[in-house]
Amino acid sequence: MISVDKVQLPAGSLKNPEIGMAPLVDVIFLLLIFFMVTTVFPDEGIIVDKPGAEQSSRLIDNKLLITIDKKGDVYFNKQPLTLADIKRLVKNEVIKNPDVVIIVNVDKRAMTEQLIYVIDAAKSSGAEKIGIATDRKVVDAF
Repeated sequence: MISVDKVQLPAGSLKNPEIGMAPLVDVIFLLLIFFMVTTVFPDEGIIVDKPGAEQSSRLIDNKLLITIDKKGDVYFNKQPLTLADIKRLVKNEVIKNPDVVIIVNVDKRAMTEQLIYVIDAAKSSGAEKIGIATDRKVVDAF
């Protein structure tokens, strides 16, 4: 058995103690990789707070969805549109499919004027079926 007082330490080991940085760097990289892999970035697109309606129904498949955000900006597939763009887009869709339904997904805080401009542009381009997207409203019982 070896006694404690006879164990010799290497020379210079008590003079300059050091902390090894290699394990610390490995741990930091592992934490970085963990957080990068587990973090989820939602792709919400354009956030619209739709008004509620008691008589709402589900969207159909044969539709063209145009979005108006709360600032009044108009989008199609997250791309901003002008009124001329709306007319061209709707006209092309009506030519491809005369039964296409134009759905306007409008924020309830948007100006009504923007909604009227979009509906007017769609009608002038030949669209006959135009709807406004809403959320289903829960009716309070009296």
